[in-house]
Amino acid sequence: MPFETRFPGGAATPGRQRFSPRQEEVLHAIEPIFLREGIRGIRMGDLATEVGCSRSTLYEIAPSKEDLLLLVLDRMMFRISERGLAAIEAADTHVESMGAMLTVGARDFSALGPRFLDAVRGHPPARMLFDRWVTVCRDALERMIAEAVLAEEIRPVIAPVVAEMMFSAVLRFTEPDFSRTTKVSSADALTQMVDVLLEGLRPRT
Repeated sequence: MPFETRFPGGAATPGRQRFSPRQEEVLHAIEPIFLREGIRGIRMGDLATEVGCSRSTLYEIAPSKEDLLLLVLDRMMFRISERGLAAIEAADTHVESMGAMLTVGARDFSALGPRFLDAVRGHPPARMLFDRWVTVCRDALERMIAEAVLAEEIRPVIAPVVAEMMFSAVLRFTEPDFSRTTKVSSADALTQMVDVLLEGLRPRT
């Protein structure tokens, strides 16, 4: 494909921590619990019981549930960026790359769920980590938009403005109150947003 980009692996957390196979299994098992419940009201003992491990195993991974949240969030955002990269590399044009990245990203962001996002927004270090990952993805989208303008696949636009607008929409549609107030699922809203935005970028005749 004509556009090449790379998400810096572990950009948000330099020197990514390594875990044993057992610890990887435990972290993987914690993810759906945090997605379902967030972290409010959950204790380390509750996590150990549901995951089927000892408390000492959890404490070897992280000293608190908040620190576990950071690890889980970083792993999830890394996978989201990797899926976005795979979708980009499978596309044939800049516009297709943008659509692929936004569609995959929108689907993955909407799957995070309201309780998990509430937990992230309610814990400043997690919110900071989330925002840094969003910046990595937004910067990649900005580069794609600029390349698409140069290739005349879309009309001339200011790439940073359009990228910020697109990601602001993605984040708004994944906020916990969006589906409650609009009665529209985040997934449906994000899919329509991608179609509308890409159509609006087509060259004017």
